[in-house]
Amino acid sequence: MLDHPLGILVILAIMAEFLTETLKRNIPFADRMPGHWIAAAAGVLLCYFTDTGLLELTGGFSRSPYFDYFVTGLIISRGSGVMHDLIEALKGFTRRLSARV
Repeated sequence: MLDHPLGILVILAIMAEFLTETLKRNIPFADRMPGHWIAAAAGVLLCYFTDTGLLELTGGFSRSPYFDYFVTGLIISRGSGVMHDLIEALKGFTRRLSARV
């Protein structure tokens, strides 16, 4: 999974979601900020620090790696919202199952 570009992006999206939720819960002013701003910043920083860009992963041409990190960070930040919805749905499903037992 880690050698496939989509797998790497999924893992980075999960990490961005985790960072966003952790920051919103633990930093007092972060809960007043829009979550998509925090997710976008987390996504771009993750791409920068892991040196991961979508254009580079797919073999595309990129003149600036920083532009690649920025675009990829925005993409995975949008994916983190999907991951958040999936996690919430699974939590709800688990609660309903445990209530039946």
